[in-house]
Amino acid sequence: MLQANTVLRTYFTIIFFAVFALMSLFWQYADPNTLSVKLYMLAATTGYAVFYLLPAILISKIVIWSLKLAKNTHKWHLWLVYFVAWFLSSLAILAIYADYKLFQLYEYHFNGFVWNLLITPGGVEALGATTDTMITIVLQVVAVLSSTILVLWLAQRVSEKKSWVSKRLFVTFINLMLAVLLVEESVHAYSKYVGKEDYLRAGIVIPFNLNSHGTHFLKRIGIKPASTKDLKFGKGKVVYPLSKIETKPLDEYPNIIMLVAESFRWDLLDPEITPNLWALSKKSVTFNQHYSGGNRTRMGIFSMFYGLHAPYWYSFEEQRVAPVLMNVIRQKNYQLGLYTSQSFDYPELRHTTFVGIPEEDLHEIKSGVAWKRDVDNVTNIINHLEQTNKNKPSYTFMFFESTHAPYTFPEEDVIRPDYLKEMNYAKLDLLNNVDLIHNRYINAAHHVDKEVGRLLDYLKQNNKLDNTIVLFTGDHGEEFMEKGHWGHGHNEAFPEQQVHVPMIMWMPGEKPQQINTKTSHIQIPQTLLAKLGVTTSYKEHSLAGDLFSALPYLVMGNYNYVSIFDKNYKVTFPFTASDYFHYTLYDKNDMKVLRSDKEPAMLELKPSIDNVVEESKRFLKQL
Repeated sequence: MLQANTVLRTYFTIIFFAVFALMSLFWQYADPNTLSVKLYMLAATTGYAVFYLLPAILISKIVIWSLKLAKNTHKWHLWLVYFVAWFLSSLAILAIYADYKLFQLYEYHFNGFVWNLLITPGGVEALGATTDTMITIVLQVVAVLSSTILVLWLAQRVSEKKSWVSKRLFVTFINLMLAVLLVEESVHAYSKYVGKEDYLRAGIVIPFNLNSHGTHFLKRIGIKPASTKDLKFGKGKVVYPLSKIETKPLDEYPNIIMLVAESFRWDLLDPEITPNLWALSKKSVTFNQHYSGGNRTRMGIFSMFYGLHAPYWYSFEEQRVAPVLMNVIRQKNYQLGLYTSQSFDYPELRHTTFVGIPEEDLHEIKSGVAWKRDVDNVTNIINHLEQTNKNKPSYTFMFFESTHAPYTFPEEDVIRPDYLKEMNYAKLDLLNNVDLIHNRYINAAHHVDKEVGRLLDYLKQNNKLDNTIVLFTGDHGEEFMEKGHWGHGHNEAFPEQQVHVPMIMWMPGEKPQQINTKTSHIQIPQTLLAKLGVTTSYKEHSLAGDLFSALPYLVMGNYNYVSIFDKNYKVTFPFTASDYFHYTLYDKNDMKVLRSDKEPAMLELKPSIDNVVEESKRFLKQL
């Protein structure tokens, strides 16, 4: 086993430099502004490079020790040691590389959300990964495994005649790097305690970091903590609604059709891109400054059915609490037809918005290209409406998937011929191809519009619009690098392109209007409940009145962050323990506010922040 020790010291030394080089790719996202922060990044990279390889090094050593105890030594023992070292080190490299590709596209690491996406039925499909993407990923995995095998072979060859890395040097280097890691984590813990954001923002780009803290120790030795107090909320026993929902009987209840398109931002409402929706908007009440309640589907849908902010999602999902809107619709004996071209499991609509809905009323098409799923679902909706009892009202929900990346459409719906032909996530060159990708998105939106038009034509031809409310909106928006991001859901970033969505409501008897005041998804429930005869105050079940009432500010959220928009600023902060607490401040144009201007702006925003925190506790009993 002496040969194995010699070979593996050389092998792990080479792999260390490979891991260090791979991790240095994350530096471009750190933007360190002082020499001390740059040194901190260097220390973190070197320390973690050894830390990631430590399991492979230790387990390989344990295997060697175990085999030494065997009475007989076989050649396969040596290969077993090599296999363990190769497999575990390759796994570390693949994990870091996968995290880098994820961070490159979406600016977050592997976390609870990604894990939830991987294990939840329909989660992986929701990514929209193409066949070419999967092939490229497989090829890249093969390339990494082949490269590490080659390194192991070279290490074996060069170690036959000479030991390039002595045991003493190897052990000393590992101990030194672990000491560096200890110092780096101590700096991180101290920075987290006293609020040194420069170090925290630099360290956050490190994948799989330990996120160390030393609150009790630092407090015990008398160090004063940061003045900013963590704001963690959204957890507790759900108390919703606050009182019984009262309704008055109506002579006739309107049919309701809610059409929601994935990632559908406001500027898609255009006479060329979406002519059918454009025509509908001119005959309806259209809210031109309308915003989603989040930059993720979960929070977007949640806000439009519950009228609540994003932090509530976790408790409502865990406790399986249905929205008042759907409860009233069911109490009024509406005929239900709920359709999605994705899945009711991801996002978890079965556990939130549509909890308790009979399975026979939930229709999901999860396989096949997204644009074809949308076509089939609209056909199914038309067939469903044909078969409904004309003497009972109906409620229909449709979630369009075509406008989710990779943005799919049939060739006959192309209005931007200069588009990226294949969306390969593993090789995506955003900077050079973003306009071509955007054109795919526009083509997909044109296809969604055609299907909406087909449904509207059916409603017109069968005189169903006279007693049918038709609502069209997006769950959230989509960005194409206008503010430095692609897609949606980028942690603390809530730029206009990711949250501003169209909002069209055809309401029988309402005159066409173009509303230019800011409105939000959280105003949708009360707007519809009023049409269902609900007399209970909105304050008993929602955080906002109807779409015609004024809002003092807008609130958006995602899995970990909440953002408040007022007339001048957007302030974002985490509401879970997943990240260190900090405020990020933007102006109304999504530009970060300078530190020198931050304090007066935060004083202006403090009442709004306090209100949102209290609003996010109103329907919860703290455990």
